[in-house]
Amino acid sequence: MIKSLLFTFSLLFLSLAGFNQILTKSLDGNQFTTDQFGNFYDISSREVKKYNKKGELLFTYSNNILGEISSVDVINPLKVLIYFRDFTKILTLDDAMSVRGDVLNLNDLNLEETSLVCRSYNNGVWFYNPIKYQLTRIENRQVINVSSNLSNLLGENIQPNYLLEFNEKVYLSDIKSGILVFDIYGTYLKTIPIYNVKAFQVKQKYILYVNANQQIEIYNLFTLEKSIYQAEKYDDVKSVRIEGSNIYILSKKNQLIIDKIEL
Repeated sequence: MIKSLLFTFSLLFLSLAGFNQILTKSLDGNQFTTDQFGNFYDISSREVKKYNKKGELLFTYSNNILGEISSVDVINPLKVLIYFRDFTKILTLDDAMSVRGDVLNLNDLNLEETSLVCRSYNNGVWFYNPIKYQLTRIENRQVINVSSNLSNLLGENIQPNYLLEFNEKVYLSDIKSGILVFDIYGTYLKTIPIYNVKAFQVKQKYILYVNANQQIEIYNLFTLEKSIYQAEKYDDVKSVRIEGSNIYILSKKNQLIIDKIEL
């Protein structure tokens, strides 16, 4: 009788523990991202798979001609930006992951040294040049804004590894220096003390990222405080994002978990 009760209790506990978990799925790629509709994108070296939040495959894009995919920006899901650094080319895809428009050759814009790119407002694109230590904003294939030499400005040899624009601010991260913040014209504003991050996500009130201990960390943009999200539950995290009321967590084993947020 006791064994039967213990077994029943164990099943009930396991059911409750997984109640909030929406999905667990193995990914093929080495990185992922999400869009505002809750879709997630499994990104490998030459292929991008788009899934809805139920884990159902919607569309696939692959390319064996332009080399490895360096980054994918889905801030505008109707105009997905894919950067091929080896061939200095940029493609734009529609929401069905089909190529729209012509391939953008960065050599034609004298931007062949670009290491990072991201989507900007009004169909613009930001580029980072690690040789000149400069941010350049292009719109309709025309240079609109260029930052000053950031190495000279900051007095240090920066090596940025991630770039994004959100809410009229541009964020450029460096493992040692932190996250540099600029206005929409490329003017340096400040540095946020977040170090050793490979990628991050900016929301209205906070910055979300994985810290050096593979934990989910949240930086409050108003209080300037850092906090760890459910350290006892998630302690081997590779990447993390939030969309709506869901949190998307990629483990070191390449397992994507979608949970309800508990903040």
